[in-house]
Amino acid sequence: MKKPPLAPLIAEIPQSRFTSSDGTNPKIGDIVQLDQGFTFPDGEPSCLVYLVRENGQFGYEAMVYESEIGPDIEA
Repeated sequence: MKKPPLAPLIAEIPQSRFTSSDGTNPKIGDIVQLDQGFTFPDGEPSCLVYLVRENGQFGYEAMVYESEIGPDIEA
């Protein structure tokens, strides 16, 4: 089974665009798992991403502009 793509966050994510079950805030350099792509109301391409810990637990879920994530990296 193919693993979901990963990418680094390269911009600060406003609090209004993420939720966290354990109090973790997104930070530049986090490696996030990419999920569904969509378009924000302003017409810009975006993606739903997750911070997934080594133990498989989710740290946060965020809606990001594609410009806020770097290129895909190998898992």
